[in-house]
Amino acid sequence: MTLVRVLVAIFVLGSSLPLVALADDLTPEKRVDIERLLKMTGALSLGKQMAVSIVAQLNLAIKKARPDVPQKLMDALPEEVSAVFDENIATFKEAVIPMYSKYFTAIEIKQMVQFYSTDLGQKVIKIMPALMQESMAIGQAWGQSLGPRIDARIKARFKQEGITI
Repeated sequence: MTLVRVLVAIFVLGSSLPLVALADDLTPEKRVDIERLLKMTGALSLGKQMAVSIVAQLNLAIKKARPDVPQKLMDALPEEVSAVFDENIATFKEAVIPMYSKYFTAIEIKQMVQFYSTDLGQKVIKIMPALMQESMAIGQAWGQSLGPRIDARIKARFKQEGITI
């Protein structure tokens, strides 16, 4: 059996297991551990990163729709968007905690807290954003490179079925 087949078999088997059944109830102790995990991994600060992205998109949209808006107001956008995120971070946290509880047991949460307390865990926290960003860029380029092949195969399949596109 090839490595690819083994990996596919593992993925199919693993994805068919009910993950929710593996988790346990959200006790007060588990909640505290999840909050600790969120804080130490910086998961809640993702909102700040989202704010930067939103501001960039908002700036482009406003400049396109209203080029007459003074730069002074455009420069104030990051502050305003950040303030809204800061004012509402508790809502985000309250939505995320049950999600962590759903997919991880109390023991697993404790193990993650323990891991992220190590030097390696701290390294993972520091490099993961860059790693994810680079991975997404690689994935996007890879997907785009497959576009012509996918297009050719779809056209061939349609032609085989007597459908003209």
